[in-house]
Amino acid sequence: MIVIPSIDISGGYAVKRVMGVRGTELVRLSIDDAIKLVRDFSWVHIVDLDGAELGKPVNISSIGRISEEFKRRCEVGGGIRTPETGKEILRFCERVVLGTTAVEKPSVVKDFINELGYESVAVSIDVKDDRVMSRGWSRPVGELESVINSLPRVHVMIYTAINVEGTGRGLMLNPRHVDLLRGEADLLFYAGGVSSCNDIERLRNFGFDGVIIGYALYVKGVRCDW
Repeated sequence: MIVIPSIDISGGYAVKRVMGVRGTELVRLSIDDAIKLVRDFSWVHIVDLDGAELGKPVNISSIGRISEEFKRRCEVGGGIRTPETGKEILRFCERVVLGTTAVEKPSVVKDFINELGYESVAVSIDVKDDRVMSRGWSRPVGELESVINSLPRVHVMIYTAINVEGTGRGLMLNPRHVDLLRGEADLLFYAGGVSSCNDIERLRNFGFDGVIIGYALYVKGVRCDW
């Protein structure tokens, strides 16, 4: 079980929003302060929030600063819509995370894998009210099962429960969905609502390989021995 801190970037700052909604920031740190907070982790998950909304990476300098500190031991999502953009991001981190592109145009995922390499591509499935969302979590795409069935197998899949993201209210997950997700990925990660080490233990028992934390770390200061 790997615990991965998330650095969500907007306007050159590390922020933590409630359910991804702009203007609900609970935390706003400089990138250097965020790095100090997560420095003892082995891997970091980076989200370019502005990039997700605009459809292209925006906070490149901040991504570069994190990459320098972590020696490319990171993954980046937000606005990566073409393999060419993915190649640019791989200059900084070892893996790109596809959200909107993957769920709106599933066939394109194979193009990314062919261009970037199988282990360099992750897919993020972001769910709100049982619907998969895209474009910075602003557009419903379809039901989880139909979206999953349209995708090729990937190395990493990330399931995000938007309804509890940035709230620390605990996990929101249908156990039936875990088997569905597991069948399409080598490694399965969870994000959303995590607030304690007990939540992380439950996710491990559910069969997840990793958990991405934000609120638990930035707001509650949760640290677990894993």
